[in-house]
Amino acid sequence: MFICPSNSSKVASEQLRILFTFAGKNIKMKEFTLTQWIVILILSLLTALEPLSIDLYVPGFILISGALNTSIANVQISLSTFLAGFALGQLFWGPLADKMGRKKPILISLAIFIAATLACMLVRNVEQLWIARFIQAIGGCGGVVISRAVVTDYFDKSKTLKIYAILALIMGIAPIIAPVIGNGILAFSTWEALFGAILALGVAMFIFTWFGLPETHKPEVATHKAKTSVFADYWNILKVKKFFIYSLIAGIANGALMVYVANGPFLVIEKGGLTGNAFSIVFAVNALGLMLASYLTTYLQKQIPVGKLVKLAVTFMCMISIVLLTLMYMEVNIYIMLGVLFFYIFPIGILFPTTTELAITPFTENSGTASALFGSIQLLVAFICSIISNAMSDGSVTTVGIAFALCALAAFTTIFVKVEPGVKTVPQT
Repeated sequence: MFICPSNSSKVASEQLRILFTFAGKNIKMKEFTLTQWIVILILSLLTALEPLSIDLYVPGFILISGALNTSIANVQISLSTFLAGFALGQLFWGPLADKMGRKKPILISLAIFIAATLACMLVRNVEQLWIARFIQAIGGCGGVVISRAVVTDYFDKSKTLKIYAILALIMGIAPIIAPVIGNGILAFSTWEALFGAILALGVAMFIFTWFGLPETHKPEVATHKAKTSVFADYWNILKVKKFFIYSLIAGIANGALMVYVANGPFLVIEKGGLTGNAFSIVFAVNALGLMLASYLTTYLQKQIPVGKLVKLAVTFMCMISIVLLTLMYMEVNIYIMLGVLFFYIFPIGILFPTTTELAITPFTENSGTASALFGSIQLLVAFICSIISNAMSDGSVTTVGIAFALCALAAFTTIFVKVEPGVKTVPQT
């Protein structure tokens, strides 16, 4: 989750301009057909549902707490219930997508998302908001999970990493523009309009999916999957060492990012003494670094095997974490510290698409189930990282540096566990 102050709109606009200029020079339209670009667009928007659903309503926390006659802390619980629903819901939609095909479950999930978002607009107390947000997440995660499976189904294996990089790029853009949109809505409307915007996106995605997304799952595979045990599928996937290792690394990388987001205001404003405008710039620069790193993987993988690329990114992240911890312990100038922090965050943008590619693409018949388990492990590990970081916190910068270093060390230890060269999909029964 990213929280961006309202005065960051100029920074966000400039960041997006740079990003799209960079992308426009490097993405060759001829690499994909028009139909494939439409599919990529739909998958990107489905992937953006999670960050948009989180960050777009964050600027309205104060108004929501006043309207529901509760504390901001209670409103923040609605964010936790959303994340819980997102983690649990993935385990449901993945197997369903393997049994029913891809398109129908996405439409069902979007229908649930739309209904729950409407309920969020009509709640009368904070407890109702908690429940509505939980159900909203159950629906919203369907498109995110199944999108990863569609990539495996629809595109050649030589292009899947590029697609995952594009999806990671969108996941980086969405949290930047969402708070800006939210603040813009609140400038002339009420907090209910925030969920109204999310509702409009859900309806648009339902229409786009209905008319623009082809069914990519083979009927004979779906028929076969209907005869197998979901729990057996999950267990068989989990036993694949390569899948488990790259899922863990993705979760640790996400956890490191959550540590950064949670401690960003503390480091920049409280300890660094910088202004809210400066925090917006720091946030935007690091977010841009994440996005550019994600896109950079499409070029690096031409020169470096993807598995080795992950090892290099984790090693670099671990080395930088040691430097960062040392600087934080010495309480050096905030600008030096933030410069090093950028290079700690940057390789996370490489790890997101590469770990997704390595964990999911080997599973052809059950990619929906693999995608669901991957997403749940990623959220669970990230949650554990954030809990440990919060427990360690003592109000000093050094403990933040220790949290960064522990995440990097955990990823380094995990990746250099011997990974079997071959990967088997879930065996047929």
